[in-house]
Amino acid sequence: MILSDRDIRTRLEEGSLAIDPIANEALQIQPASVDLRLGREFLEFQHANIPCIHPNREREVDDYISETLVDEGDDYVLHPGDFVLGTTVETVAIPDDLIAHVEGRSSLGRLAVVVHASLPYDEEVLLWTPEEGVGFYEIGAIVEEERQARALAFDPQTLAVSTHRVTDHITNPTKAIYRVRLASGRSVTVTRDHNLFTLDSWGGVSRLPSEDAQGTLVMVPDELPASPTVETEIDLLAYLDPGETVAYASDGGSLGVEAQGPAGADLPRAATPADVDIGLVGETDRHPRSVPVTAELGWLLGYVAAASGDTNDGRRRVSVADAAHGSRLQTALDRLGCDSDLADETAITVTVESALWTRLLGALVGTGAGGQLPRALLNWPETTLVGVRQGLLDAAGRSHAGVETLYTTTEALADRAAYLGTRLGDRTTLERVELDDTPLDGAGEGWAVSFEAGTTPGGTIPTPGALLAAYRERAALSRAGLAEELAALTAEDVAAIERGERETVTTEQLGDLSAAFDRAGVSTERLDQLLDGGVRFERVERVTETDRVEPTYDLEVQPGGRAIENFLGGRGGIFLSNTAGLCDPGYEGQITLELSNLGRAPVALMPGMRISQLTFTELSSPAERPYGEARGSKYQGQSGPQASRIEGDEEFGGDQG
Repeated sequence: MILSDRDIRTRLEEGSLAIDPIANEALQIQPASVDLRLGREFLEFQHANIPCIHPNREREVDDYISETLVDEGDDYVLHPGDFVLGTTVETVAIPDDLIAHVEGRSSLGRLAVVVHASLPYDEEVLLWTPEEGVGFYEIGAIVEEERQARALAFDPQTLAVSTHRVTDHITNPTKAIYRVRLASGRSVTVTRDHNLFTLDSWGGVSRLPSEDAQGTLVMVPDELPASPTVETEIDLLAYLDPGETVAYASDGGSLGVEAQGPAGADLPRAATPADVDIGLVGETDRHPRSVPVTAELGWLLGYVAAASGDTNDGRRRVSVADAAHGSRLQTALDRLGCDSDLADETAITVTVESALWTRLLGALVGTGAGGQLPRALLNWPETTLVGVRQGLLDAAGRSHAGVETLYTTTEALADRAAYLGTRLGDRTTLERVELDDTPLDGAGEGWAVSFEAGTTPGGTIPTPGALLAAYRERAALSRAGLAEELAALTAEDVAAIERGERETVTTEQLGDLSAAFDRAGVSTERLDQLLDGGVRFERVERVTETDRVEPTYDLEVQPGGRAIENFLGGRGGIFLSNTAGLCDPGYEGQITLELSNLGRAPVALMPGMRISQLTFTELSSPAERPYGEARGSKYQGQSGPQASRIEGDEEFGGDQG
């Protein structure tokens, strides 16, 4: 339960919550939060003359920062791209039965000064869990259950995409929900201050509040890594209702209790799926509990998911594009031990005669036209995934100029197909289209998912003008001299790019520039990462407010311990940022604020101004081990902004768990 203004005042009066000093209660206590003011002390991050900072070396961390105290009446100017640590005027004491969240005020968020971001409960994120592998999970369920998981995220230093541990689950207050839609059809629902990612002029990763993202280029995955756990078999019991199925000993013998029993019951002598056959109650068909995940099975499932058809009388009917596809479908079903019938009357139809397989296909790919893809899809071998993509395209696809396009009436199928293409290294786009003159002609409006080979040149990125200028100077080249190296760019073009007068640069141009610098003996590692890393950039088409106002949720994911926290979510896949601030039960002291200017103009921050909001959520029971001295908590009782004390963590030789 989130505390209202009435509950906050009651807690303050009785002393179970402390916030001191509150200068103006009427101004600072909001309907469900308390406004906190900005202090005069700041910690600034310097360019370090060391290869990297080692978290276990306190001196390196301390050498990286400098302190600034703003005089009375003066401002602190936060420049574009800057990240500083500030502090609150107020000191807080959080009781053991509350948790507090720090959020930036929306008025500052509109100036691109960011403190916090979050997503609604039902927004799906791509995660790996030990129980189910890689799949799509509602973020609210993951947070509320505090499930162990790894998220797909990019390393801001290398731009490589891989899985990283979710280190915290965060519940946030009720907020208005916005939808961000990219030109490719990708989309996500977030709060207005939730960050997406773009590049600064030095080619570094920078955050961009979603409400300010329209028209800009943001980061999406260019490819997805293979699942850490590869599934080579399908367990039928994972897709069938145990109450409607019967388990049999595969050798015809006893299961240990009787000859047959409910599939949900213990099977004492069935140590492995290979020992068990599965059938439906009242049906004679049986099938081994496990099905090998092959390329042919992938093609079958992709085809059935995208093809039109229906399910009646316990039988699945699939309309096929031509006789060759019908024969291939029959052959695949036959190898699975499933009887089928091929009819060529007004249209070619394959009928699945097995009630068991009709039920299983419904669970895996849906019950009718424009279905779904299996939930375990991204855990299957790559050869199987290639088969799935080909099955989709054979059923409802077209090829033109090297681009394969799938047409479907179902948004869910389009979404998963886009992720499938990205996993296979395709450049995928989603588009809302009229289905006239497509394999689904007459079906009205639907989706087009295009798969283009990842090796195909193309694409743009935000112009890293300052980085390119620095490389040119290291190469001892004038703008005219560089232009002579490049057939496609003039000296004026080079100048415009370096000055940031061109918002974007093509990957072809960036590759040509990188090659010219290489020939001059200049290392271009960052350009190589931008060109060959696991990310690319797509333009935000529009940002719209929905009619939803609801609780929001976040995951903390820090690839390589980086400050740029991110995870993958949304339809089609968009990188999202988490920057939530948290005050644990038992915490006492001033609050350190992580302040970033993601805009293009300096912002003057005035000590004493209201800078953030503190909201409170009541726990189901008081914390057993609250934050504080008993835990050796590093930041308890802090006064002023405090730099990282990560060297105190257990993994770096400290005593912090």
